[in-house]
Amino acid sequence: MGFVSSLALCLPGVAFKRAARRRLSTSVSPQMATLIWSDARNLQHALRQQQPKHSIGVNLLLRYMEWDCALYRAAREQGLSRDRAGALIEEINWDLFKAPIGSAFRMTRLLTRWQKTRIRWMLDAMFALVFTAPFKRSRTPSGEGLVFDVLACPLAAYFKQQGVPELTRHAACSLDYRMAAQWGAVLHRKQTIAEGAPHCDFRFTLQSGNGAESVLSPEPCKISQTHKARRDF
Repeated sequence: MGFVSSLALCLPGVAFKRAARRRLSTSVSPQMATLIWSDARNLQHALRQQQPKHSIGVNLLLRYMEWDCALYRAAREQGLSRDRAGALIEEINWDLFKAPIGSAFRMTRLLTRWQKTRIRWMLDAMFALVFTAPFKRSRTPSGEGLVFDVLACPLAAYFKQQGVPELTRHAACSLDYRMAAQWGAVLHRKQTIAEGAPHCDFRFTLQSGNGAESVLSPEPCKISQTHKARRDF
């Protein structure tokens, strides 16, 4: 299922349509769902002509943000409140991304059982393949776990440009917390670029078996210098 979902993500129009119509069918009346989707398609067609061009990974993300913006505006025009329309976008996006992310994380278990290492691998892979320039991440050495700041976010910039800065929280920021929980971790974040802060602060801790948070402990020594270098944040 995760592999199929990952392939489907390469076709934003197809994947988003399927997820959006499924969520619309359970969130609003059939008549309103039809109107919202029809308006969203028209709005997305116009937005597509304005999309900024970056790397392949960022461009793919922006295609989804483009659909998010179109559906959010269509929902608002049909009378949905900001919170309700935003929650709809949040659920649609998590429906789209949870299976591929979960599948990739399970695959890391084949290489190591150390959860801290697996989470770091996932984050590094995301910033190497998808969250590339103009995303900018700074790493901060810390003995308390996975810590870094995002200094530039083109998703926040895109929604601000479109006049819906509040949508960043639903379309992107909120998914970080769900993703962390899927990995058995807790994300602590006090500020975001979308809210006007100079950077987004990411601080992860592990979720222990009894539900309490625990500090990410150092990993055991590895034999090779390559593994040692990989552990250094």
